[in-house]
Amino acid sequence: MLTIRYTVSLAVLAGILAWATPSMANEAVDLLAKMRTAVHTLNYAGTLVYSQGNELSNYQISHTLENGTEKESVVRLAQGQGVAGENVESFSLAKFQQVQPLMEEVYALDLGGQEFVANRSCQIVVARPRDKMRYLQRYCIEPESGMLLKYSLVDRSHRAVEQLMFTTLDIAASAQETLPAPAQASAASSVPIVATPATDWVFASLPAGFQQVQDLKQDGVNGQAPIRQIILSDGMTSVSVFIAPPGTPSILDSIGLSAGAMNIYATEVAQHQITLVGEVPAVTLKHISEGLQYVR
Repeated sequence: MLTIRYTVSLAVLAGILAWATPSMANEAVDLLAKMRTAVHTLNYAGTLVYSQGNELSNYQISHTLENGTEKESVVRLAQGQGVAGENVESFSLAKFQQVQPLMEEVYALDLGGQEFVANRSCQIVVARPRDKMRYLQRYCIEPESGMLLKYSLVDRSHRAVEQLMFTTLDIAASAQETLPAPAQASAASSVPIVATPATDWVFASLPAGFQQVQDLKQDGVNGQAPIRQIILSDGMTSVSVFIAPPGTPSILDSIGLSAGAMNIYATEVAQHQITLVGEVPAVTLKHISEGLQYVR
């Protein structure tokens, strides 16, 4: 009789867990979507700590949305001083992309506990990769405003390759404005021209979940030919594929890389220089490059 009760109890518990998991995943998706809207639409100002590997930097950041246009100021603080340095950095919270339907196919989303960051309570959201092609991402989001307060990118060795955390943050009340288009915000130092979707460069295969979201052209340096930039995304992270025609100087001298836990992979396809850049494992970049084809 005791054995029967124990078996039934396990069955009930399994049922409860089965119902709880989708609910928590849905709540995690909703919170991520709210966060990705908040970093673009809220008016906020504060200081944050950003680390990449062994490098630690402090930034002063302010963001406003006026008449549908984002204005962001990011200044690196001088080491050991309370005043800002002169150089404006390319670091930006705008890198966090819009939620995509395929995201849950390659990430297991879950809610963690709560933390207290910058005198605010935030809810932990964890995106665990289902394969070896991407990193684990951990967010701490203020539920009421949707503002991101803390973030870390963790590799398969459980090492944080990138982290950020607000130390102070003020969020101002603002009108409920919306951006003209989700892609308006960009962390790039120059705004590239959006080109028509690629027909000459195609991907025979891509790692699960990745799809092409943008096809851009950037002006070449010193009269050089334009550089093609194809952006791929899995809904949580992105990879840029830079394509330079034959005879072009090193492509790494011609593109601006934002701060972050970036891997870089360079190869050649059809005599063109191919450089892949993204916050993903190097094996992922190699896999993507192997599927790239030039269709004349």
